[in-house]
Amino acid sequence: MDSKKLSEKDTNNDSQNETKVESRKESQKESQKESQKESQKGTLKSILIILAIGVVYFFIVKFTPFAIPCYIKSFTGYDCPTCGMTRMVMAITRLDFKSAFSYNRFMFISFPFIVAEIIYLIYINESKKNVGRINKILLWGWTVLLVLYGILRNIYPI
Repeated sequence: MDSKKLSEKDTNNDSQNETKVESRKESQKESQKESQKESQKGTLKSILIILAIGVVYFFIVKFTPFAIPCYIKSFTGYDCPTCGMTRMVMAITRLDFKSAFSYNRFMFISFPFIVAEIIYLIYINESKKNVGRINKILLWGWTVLLVLYGILRNIYPI
């Protein structure tokens, strides 16, 4: 009889432990979902701030004579890899893609990649995850191409 009671107690303890483990798993899943929602909200907030700054700069450039000058071109006389970005974006807003392409060919082609990369990196930062190896390789490759473009555009004006 004592062995039956012990067996029943063990069974009860096992089921209680299983219930506790399941409860912990559920609470962990809920906290992960909440954390993911918070990181998504933070990402969206950061994107909206960047977008608002861009819109303000757009209107400043469009309706005033003010624009951020290229300091590399001012000091050296050479075009930097991003020279023509403001003119390119202004041409895109007028849907003048031919002019936009002529202002900065490399940035015109890689602009969608850069926008996606910025959004991805903001999300990674907000969710406190590590940037993946492939992503690091892509960023370094893009940076190398950008520098090469900056050099070649001054040697072989296109």
